[in-house]
Amino acid sequence: MSTKGSKRHSFPPLQKRIILHLAQSEPQTINETKTAISGHYKSTWVAFNALKKKGLIKETTSKNYMNRQYPCFWLTDLGVLLAIHEGAKPEVLLKSTRGIYPHYKDLHFLIEAVPILGKHALDVLYLAVLNRGEINQTDLISIFASQAQNKLNPKQIRQFIKVLKKYPERHQQTRKNLKELYDLL
Repeated sequence: MSTKGSKRHSFPPLQKRIILHLAQSEPQTINETKTAISGHYKSTWVAFNALKKKGLIKETTSKNYMNRQYPCFWLTDLGVLLAIHEGAKPEVLLKSTRGIYPHYKDLHFLIEAVPILGKHALDVLYLAVLNRGEINQTDLISIFASQAQNKLNPKQIRQFIKVLKKYPERHQQTRKNLKELYDLL
């Protein structure tokens, strides 16, 4: 594992507040976020730039105010996973993600599945995005192998199957991954 992924980024409190605030809201300008979190403009601006550099937020839209365009920011895939890790409500995050990134079906699936699968699944996915910028099938196989050892309870299994059925491509791929895992064992 690379050094980059072997330790978590340390996030200053203001950056965490911004991540959690954006996770529970629509894309916002720096000034709107500053007002919502009761911050100061300069420190909020610095925090936004640091979050952009870390790949946790990006410009998604813009707003016109007094004939000027101002960029609006929201979370990236990695930012969404960090927000879940930091305690953002998955239901609200899922609703926002569907509106902002309607075609990111895999991200929608992860927002629904990770709370069921638990902390280990979140850690694997977070490190995958952090190290490679994407989640691939080996990451999902690793999660399933871990779950086989930790054993999901019947309620968790039913919840996970219900989520899988909402995403037919992911359901088919998960069945294939589980069969490969079963063959390996």
